[in-house]
Amino acid sequence: MNTVNPELRRNLWLEFSWHRVIAVPVVITLLVLLIVASDDKNTFDSLTTAAAYGYAAIVLLWGTKLAGASVIDEARERTWDAQRMSSITPWRMTWGKLLGAPSFAWYCGAILLVIFMVCGSQGKLPVARYAALMACGALMLHAMALNGGVLAARNGVANRSSGILIILVLLFLMMVTRVLIPDNLEKPVTWWGLSLSYINLLLYSVVAFGAWSVLGAYRAMCNELEIRTTPWALPSFIVFTAAYCAGFAIGGHANDPSAFFGIMACAVVTAMVLVYGLLLAENHGASAWQRLRVRMQARQWQRALQELPLWLVALAVGLFAALATSITAMGSTTMETLDGRLVNKIGLAPIALILFAARDAAIFQFFALARQPRRVIAATLFYLLLLYGLVPGLLNVSGAHALAGLVLPPLVYESGFTTLIMAVQAAIAIALAYARWRKLHALDADFRK
Repeated sequence: MNTVNPELRRNLWLEFSWHRVIAVPVVITLLVLLIVASDDKNTFDSLTTAAAYGYAAIVLLWGTKLAGASVIDEARERTWDAQRMSSITPWRMTWGKLLGAPSFAWYCGAILLVIFMVCGSQGKLPVARYAALMACGALMLHAMALNGGVLAARNGVANRSSGILIILVLLFLMMVTRVLIPDNLEKPVTWWGLSLSYINLLLYSVVAFGAWSVLGAYRAMCNELEIRTTPWALPSFIVFTAAYCAGFAIGGHANDPSAFFGIMACAVVTAMVLVYGLLLAENHGASAWQRLRVRMQARQWQRALQELPLWLVALAVGLFAALATSITAMGSTTMETLDGRLVNKIGLAPIALILFAARDAAIFQFFALARQPRRVIAATLFYLLLLYGLVPGLLNVSGAHALAGLVLPPLVYESGFTTLIMAVQAAIAIALAYARWRKLHALDADFRK
């Protein structure tokens, strides 16, 4: 028993009691008898549907909530610091919480999953693939929730976790509405030239992204336990997601002339989404830049990589992908699976997109680098609302279209002009953020040294 993961063992002791162990199968048996007694025509179909929805409610929704709250509750009860100081490794901590916190939900779900497979096998439903999809989908959602819980605890928002729960409910609804539609199970889907059934592609996708979710939860736990890691996982995830999405976008083979363009274009969008998400999720402020500055001055390049903010890593990957996309678009005369006219009009638009993200990130950092930063997100959103909507809208209404173009330039049809304007705006925003850091924090860091 001593070889069992201590975090897993602790959660099992908290979640299980003899009363719970006995009550669950008794209640499920009574519900099964109730359904059998009330429906004598399509008993197996009714039991299959009830078991699937019960599994979704208990394991996908409630289990995900338990996994996400495993760290949040400890932070709220002020026991998380003691957990962090224990000798348990990040990997064992991750799996201990990932499997231990929702263990009772898994216990209930396992019984429902058996009922689903037994009753569903009486029809034409591919119950084995369905059951694998449901189990892997639950694990993916649990890992995503655990990752979100670690980030919430790190940023001190353990008492404001309603946003995470709303996201989890939306994910739950998306999963249930798509999974429980048997009519489209064998519908063929073209992905990278392969014709796959919908259920198989969905299963492979959930397995792949479930593995990435577990890796993300592990990396978040490493950072929370002050074990530094180099940022190789995030660029790998961006490339994987871009290749995955490009398979649908172009629907061609890997040797298709537009394959590389499709991957790089999808990488730009993926990187931009991650830049904005990581800006909100990571610790922001002067301390991160001061640690990075010290490592670079000492020429400790590996440690400098470990101190890099992940949003900056995503921005760098997005910039590389944008350059590759623009070069490919301008150097290609024909595209077999993409609209050639659209490709020719893209030009420098991918670079302009990344410059939009760079400017917005610099604005965020400007407010985060204040002496006493308050309401950083709200202040950033206010100025982004001005830049993206109110100011250009008022200028256009007033007839000052040229000035409106300088604030919010058109993206596709004048990509060169847009890139130039956004480069100037990004440079100004970066200069302002750097000047604030130099004024308020750089001298403090030199004094402490």
